[in-house]
Amino acid sequence: MTLALSVRQPLAWAILHAGMDVINRDWPTSHRGRVLIHAAPIMKQEDLISFLQACADPGHWLCGAIDAAGGLPRKDDLPKGGIVGEAEIVDCVASHPSPWFSGPHGFVLRDVKPLPFRPCQGSMRFFDVDERLLA
Repeated sequence: MTLALSVRQPLAWAILHAGMDVINRDWPTSHRGRVLIHAAPIMKQEDLISFLQACADPGHWLCGAIDAAGGLPRKDDLPKGGIVGEAEIVDCVASHPSPWFSGPHGFVLRDVKPLPFRPCQGSMRFFDVDERLLA
């Protein structure tokens, strides 16, 4: 079994393609190591709107990150309800210099890589994924 963590879009996309190096949560974790990134099946309109509003300001740091990734995909093109990548959690912090950090807890990521989409049910916290799903 491998641990996974659900993240709503477009944040899952940002982790894999726009350099999002911190996942913000209301709860801390002691977990360190590899986790699968699961794109939650529901995307909140306000999450997408905040991305688009930030990009409307060419001086906003998020605009540069999205531009460097080749632009934000259309809402309908963002995968939802499955495994989309993996990353290593290297720390859990209460503050961080990353512009992605908003707290109160941040799971610091490194060695992020996209994976082929695999449909999978998610969960609110960490959850186990059978390795056979990834084969």
